[in-house]
Amino acid sequence: MKAVRINEWGKPIHLEDIAQPRPAADEALVKIHAASINPVDTAIMMGYFGAMITPPMTLGTDFSGVVVEVGSNIKHVKPGDEVFGLLPIRSGTFSEYATPKSHEVALKPRTIDHQHASTLPLPAMAAWQSLHDLGQFKSGQRVLIHGVAGAVGGLAAQFAKIEGAYVYGTDIPEKADHVAKLGIDRFIDTSHEKFEDIATDVDVILDFIGGEYLDRSYSILKPGRRYVTALMMQTPQPEAEKRGITSLGLGAQASAELLAQIASLVDSGKLKVFVNRTFKLQEAQAALDYRMTSRLPGKVVFEIL
Repeated sequence: MKAVRINEWGKPIHLEDIAQPRPAADEALVKIHAASINPVDTAIMMGYFGAMITPPMTLGTDFSGVVVEVGSNIKHVKPGDEVFGLLPIRSGTFSEYATPKSHEVALKPRTIDHQHASTLPLPAMAAWQSLHDLGQFKSGQRVLIHGVAGAVGGLAAQFAKIEGAYVYGTDIPEKADHVAKLGIDRFIDTSHEKFEDIATDVDVILDFIGGEYLDRSYSILKPGRRYVTALMMQTPQPEAEKRGITSLGLGAQASAELLAQIASLVDSGKLKVFVNRTFKLQEAQAALDYRMTSRLPGKVVFEIL
């Protein structure tokens, strides 16, 4: 099968022929129709995970496709089902086939195509778990989301609004029109507005930007409130403890049950999904380069079939 491979850090990626996988007892074999690019994929390509993983490897985490075969322990999907899901780092979805485990795959939303479905899995896990599991959000609370126009931030904003939150969101002015589609209550244009002057009585901050935003976010949170950021960003616990803030770093976990819940939200019309641009698999290097430079909202997607 064809797969996008990285063989050496700092070297170009290549589309190569490798052996097609066979599913183990707890895996499904999926013919991939579309796969989307996440920031972690470009980070791997640039060698940022060199201490954790060693090439050669197939890139990609998110996918949407059709089940070809299932292992003996897979009961919730069957051959012929249209599915979506995510694989852990190094397993690879920028390929013609993949073998997700039981908890990494679910029936895809019926009302959107594979390209749009492939944009959801990892960002949806990160957004939901940031808001609910770590942020412990409750209906009616006030949420501030840094990077609200991004894939994770945009989904987190929609989840919060679905459940009755008042949502502030920060981002650059070029993305204001896109953010308006998310239905948040107050967009904060970071080019000329300070969120500290606008966001009041915030219960949960979801920070998908980091850097200087961390200390500035701490400054507006009252004791007992919660701050959640991405896994790669550091949370200075002594300062958080001094302020009485719970500060947490996210590591998104795959869940077939949560994927099914996300699909239901899409099919009910409550959750919007956005694609920036599509590429063919043989355009992998151009797609990854574009992903790192584009300021347009929506995810970059490979059309594999």
